[in-house]
Amino acid sequence: MKFAKIRTQMIAYYILLLSVSLLISGVLYQRFNRSLIDGKIAEVSEQSLNAIQSNMNSLFDNASKYSQRVIASSTVQELLKTDFTYDGFVASNSSIQKVLNEIFLAESNVASVYLFRNDDLYYSLEFQKLGLHIASIKSAPWYQEAIHRNGGSIWRINAGGILNTQVKGEQYLSLIRVVNDLNTAQPIGMVMINIPLTQIKKPYEHTIDGKKYDLMVDREGALVIDFENPELQQFAESEEFRSHASGSFIKTIANHRYIFDKMEVSGWRYATAFSMSDWPNPYRAVNRVLFPIVAFNVVFIFLGFIWITRSIIHPILSLLKSMRKAETGDYQEVLLNPNSNEIRQLQDRYNRLLITIQQSMEREKEEQSQRRKLELHILHQQIKPHFLYNALESAGYLSLAGEREETYRLISALAQYYRLSLSKGNEIISLKEEFDIAKNYLTIQHIRYPDMFTAVYDLSDELHAYPVPKLTLQPLVENALYHGIRPMGQQGVITVSAVISGRSVILSIQDDGIGISEDKLDSMNEEQLSHNAASFGLRGTITRLKLFYGDGMSYTIGSSPGNGTKIEIEIPYLEDTQWNMEG
Repeated sequence: MKFAKIRTQMIAYYILLLSVSLLISGVLYQRFNRSLIDGKIAEVSEQSLNAIQSNMNSLFDNASKYSQRVIASSTVQELLKTDFTYDGFVASNSSIQKVLNEIFLAESNVASVYLFRNDDLYYSLEFQKLGLHIASIKSAPWYQEAIHRNGGSIWRINAGGILNTQVKGEQYLSLIRVVNDLNTAQPIGMVMINIPLTQIKKPYEHTIDGKKYDLMVDREGALVIDFENPELQQFAESEEFRSHASGSFIKTIANHRYIFDKMEVSGWRYATAFSMSDWPNPYRAVNRVLFPIVAFNVVFIFLGFIWITRSIIHPILSLLKSMRKAETGDYQEVLLNPNSNEIRQLQDRYNRLLITIQQSMEREKEEQSQRRKLELHILHQQIKPHFLYNALESAGYLSLAGEREETYRLISALAQYYRLSLSKGNEIISLKEEFDIAKNYLTIQHIRYPDMFTAVYDLSDELHAYPVPKLTLQPLVENALYHGIRPMGQQGVITVSAVISGRSVILSIQDDGIGISEDKLDSMNEEQLSHNAASFGLRGTITRLKLFYGDGMSYTIGSSPGNGTKIEIEIPYLEDTQWNMEG
């Protein structure tokens, strides 16, 4: 009964997990698929907008260049400055026509060119007969603006309404600019070039995969081409559309998703809109193959769940039966007849566990020793961040004060300190490196407190390569500085030394600070030290050395109030072979 219940629960959990997995995977797949489609549409839309912009800008630039050629023509300059009778003006028309024909002969996009004189007479070159609504160019709504531009170009639809467009039923984009005397820079006339909008729209009349996109082009608030879709026209007038920077963005309008592309070049603003719902899904064929595969896998996985459940539950029940016997003291090895590697491992590990119980006391002792090492290592690491913060803060103050050399010394000493402290993860380093760690530490502190102390080092040459546990001296040096010298309020001396005495190595840290009272000194002896929370640095160092050297190490502390403190640590001097055997 219990077996059936566990199996049912496992199958129910499998089904729940599979359902959630399929749901999440489906949502993610749809989003990923939508993202791929959006990206492809955005890429094609951007390419199309670039092509449109390139073609149109070329057309606009050509028109501007033609107007400049007209202005620069010596014939045009001469005839616009000459005062004519009407007959003389008529006679000059052939000269102007020749010049304009030479300039615009190869340009099929231009519908007409008008060249206005200051006396309201004008010349015209019309490939399409248009005509004007006004008798004097000075009454045109843009005339003063053109004069103010002083040769700069302005663009208007149908020349601001003065073209007679009803004749052809066509709309035109007009380029207008003042003609200045090349010698005096004074206005002597005005040139106007008219381009049919049908010529401007040609570059975007092609489609993307059979779907046509919408286009809008304007310049200086003058709308040249508007979106054909009224909903897009309304959106284009909104602040949201105008505030969008150049590039692509997606907007839902009237329940249709559109991708918009915007670009501004040389004062011309271009925008395209494409309905993403009209874009065919390029991954539809993949979906048709993917869904049957998913359905097959769901059925296959479900049947596999049932088989896996049966193969797991039976060995587990047998193992539980053996555990109940073990509770009564019957430690019989179990034989599960497993058909999977995991169950076999469970069987073997359980049988090994029964054997291990008999050796638990010895293993517990070893684990306690390892735990103490780890705890001491973690406690020691807690010192480093505080020291690092203080050192970096001091470096910052020195830098702000302009003390470049002192800043460099501090950062260099800090780098050396951590390089040696890390020592590529080694717990054992040479005594020379241990002294260097203490030196770098005191160098940093001396830069922070320049008048607080001086340091003296004495390391026997034969002990340079002698191996010791890392960071043996630094905690004791730190205690000497902060608990001995600093409270004294005047400059002191810290002496660090290491010498050989018989078959021992004596490590000594001495200061001439305030010393230690007799009561406090008693709490720092070997029997009381483990319960002294205030002596963290000394306690941690002595405990670590005990773990490495056992009963072969000892320490003494000599101190009295006002006479400083001296700590001597005695460790066994081992030969290289002995160290390798015991370390």
